[in-house]
Amino acid sequence: MSSDNKKERKKETMMQIHDVQAILRRWDPMDLAPGEFVPADEYDSYSPHIVSLVAQGCSVEQLLGHLQKLRAGMVCMRDRPKHDMDIANEIVAMLRSKEV
Repeated sequence: MSSDNKKERKKETMMQIHDVQAILRRWDPMDLAPGEFVPADEYDSYSPHIVSLVAQGCSVEQLLGHLQKLRAGMVCMRDRPKHDMDIANEIVAMLRSKEV
């Protein structure tokens, strides 16, 4: 892979991570209102792994399981399975639409 191709792929991946970060801010499993009551980047650290999972071909159901596992590790007020499924669907659809 040429240097230019590596730079372009890195740029595309960073854009995907940024897009997933925006979706995770709406997911907001702890009801913290990122950007209002906590730093906007509260859930950003989950994005690179999520992009990687989808790039490796995970299903919506597998991503849902990952999101639910993340939620279970947090001090959450409630389970929101439909919301988690909507977010998983949105992330997978968005990332798959941008595949080259």
